[in-house]
Amino acid sequence: MAAQRERKLLFFDIDGTLAMPGRPPSRAVVEAIRAARANGHLTILSTGRPAYLVPPEIDAIGFDGHIYSAGGRVAAGDDLLFDRPMPGDLSRMVLDAIREAGLFYTLECAGTGFQNLPPVIKRLMPEGLPAGAYRGEPVYKISFFTKSVEDVDRLRQRLGSRVKLVCFGNMVKEVPFLAGEISAPDVDKGGALRLLCRYYDASPADCVAFGDSMNDAEILEAAGLGIAMGNAEAAVKHLADQVCESCDGDGVAKALARLGLI
Repeated sequence: MAAQRERKLLFFDIDGTLAMPGRPPSRAVVEAIRAARANGHLTILSTGRPAYLVPPEIDAIGFDGHIYSAGGRVAAGDDLLFDRPMPGDLSRMVLDAIREAGLFYTLECAGTGFQNLPPVIKRLMPEGLPAGAYRGEPVYKISFFTKSVEDVDRLRQRLGSRVKLVCFGNMVKEVPFLAGEISAPDVDKGGALRLLCRYYDASPADCVAFGDSMNDAEILEAAGLGIAMGNAEAAVKHLADQVCESCDGDGVAKALARLGLI
């Protein structure tokens, strides 16, 4: 087992990092993460998804901590460290803007979501209730889907700095929609990393973070070593310290091996 002074905190995004959307992680990736954990390193899931949307095969890998909703909810083992939904007036403003733009969306709450989705997207996000069932439950993050880059630009212009808006340019190619997410501007995965470091009496220098999209930007910058996937967006690769192989090429497993963590 690795000595305590050598212990690392390892952060893993899901979509495009551990597995592509709608597909399970490879055996090589699962075994690599479990081996790192067996060597005394702490493994932390770091996802934009709420807990109810994490696939069972991802949960089954085994993690010491969890970052959900792109930093809106953070847990270490059974201890909930951070729980911050969007302010109600902010989520209502965002929902109004999305509806007025005629976009598809999901309101991501703690235990379920409220969806207005086309069938091709719903196959990837089957869990949730119809949007009409929403009754004001606290919302951690709002995901939206559109076929138009112009829609994204108009939404970004309307909401401005009142929110954090991320658009994903590297998701499932066979799905003819752009995906994006909107959250409070002061909530991100980088802040969650620092919170977990305090809990585990560690330094950000002891952290290795893997990601592929711009909702990973803050955690890749906060970690001592930020690793972008080979399939990551160009901007993500630019800000990362290293680039590993693609998600489909078992990049996480290969990077952990090169670093001597497994």
